[in-house]
Amino acid sequence: MKPFFTLLIALFLFNLSNAQENYSYQGKEYSLIKTVDGELDLLYNIIDGEYRYFISRNENLEELINTKENGKYAEQYKTTLQTFTNDENISTQRVNLTLSSLQEFIITYNTLKDDDFEDPRKQISVNSRLGFFGGITNLVYTANPGNETAPLLGAEWEIYSDETLKRHSAFVQFRYVFESEEYKYSEAQISLNYRFKIINLSDFHFYVDTEFINLNFYNENYIIIDTENPLNNEEINRKDSELNFPISFGAGVAYKITPHGFLTFSYNDVVSLAEDTNGEFPIDFTLGYKFKM
Repeated sequence: MKPFFTLLIALFLFNLSNAQENYSYQGKEYSLIKTVDGELDLLYNIIDGEYRYFISRNENLEELINTKENGKYAEQYKTTLQTFTNDENISTQRVNLTLSSLQEFIITYNTLKDDDFEDPRKQISVNSRLGFFGGITNLVYTANPGNETAPLLGAEWEIYSDETLKRHSAFVQFRYVFESEEYKYSEAQISLNYRFKIINLSDFHFYVDTEFINLNFYNENYIIIDTENPLNNEEINRKDSELNFPISFGAGVAYKITPHGFLTFSYNDVVSLAEDTNGEFPIDFTLGYKFKM
């Protein structure tokens, strides 16, 4: 069981890095993020705690630097930008060595060079889906001494984009676990989650979910047994709330059954990096439906 979910986590972490590509520069390999793609590309990353910026044309990569000489910044990056853009009347005078300023300059240049160039800052279109689900859980992150299963209902609101970061989404989820006949424990939970679609087809998704933070409100009834005198048994009711950072992983699939709706099936909170289970095998399955708003 554990090797399978270790593989899932590895796939999740691997695909998170897909936005980065490896480039060779002056005999060294760098993993860079391309933030502007056009006649002139802008790439960057945080390397050894420092922002490093590069521009590229036809695989000709050049770093933008700004070293300090005799107490003043030399602003070599402006000369580099002028060299790469000398075929257009565009000034580097007010360009700063920051991501936003460099983006503005490179986008302006690419727009002058190509009438069909699309500003990547205008391409982000955020959509949302609303989903409802039901299922069962054995609450492995609670005591649950009899390993009882309990029914649950919930809803989630997912934010995503069809144009950029197509495999990624974030969602807020609410779920309520009802008490079972033998385990007098109920729970209302709201959580913040991340979803990565390993398979992202138009009508089918296979994804890994990560739950980062949750707020639980629970109600628990239990009996303190007096072995010498059962008449002294005491029934306790405890209501409380807690904030957790479980870093837990699950997986699921979504199958398109209407033009804007998906049937969903998920196996949730299978393994957590920050919370201990009660030692039982995790059972947390949900079946639901979500639709584009």
